[in-house]
Amino acid sequence: MMKLYLIRGLSGSGKTTHAKKVLDLLPLAADDYFYDEDNVYNFDPTQLATAHQECQRYTGSLMSEGTPKVAVTNTFSCRWELEPYLQLAEKYEYEVEVIDLFDGGLTDEELHGRNVHGVPLTTIRAMRERWEHDWESGNPTPPWKR
Repeated sequence: MMKLYLIRGLSGSGKTTHAKKVLDLLPLAADDYFYDEDNVYNFDPTQLATAHQECQRYTGSLMSEGTPKVAVTNTFSCRWELEPYLQLAEKYEYEVEVIDLFDGGLTDEELHGRNVHGVPLTTIRAMRERWEHDWESGNPTPPWKR
């Protein structure tokens, strides 16, 4: 059976590390979009929607090719953020495993110190506030379409 791992957690919680060390997979992430040809990270918030679309597109491409195991490590704080991947899994008949790291047992300040993309402390706090622990009961529709 082919499998899609969706690893969710606040910035700095260890999503990428989990994918690499526990699952032995090189994960995909929307953040990948912001690396230039010299592997320098240049975040541009105006490009965030495009980054997520590219991550979804690439995930779908791997799944359409029958890649046996695919891992995606985005924050996925709410159900609607998981939904496009759940739909891809259904389309390509992948089993889904959602791995929820939430905060990895860390404070917001510790997460801020650990995250490799310079996510501001205020953003981490906002993510924590909107976190859907029971994501399966969350609304699958993006807020702007409700």
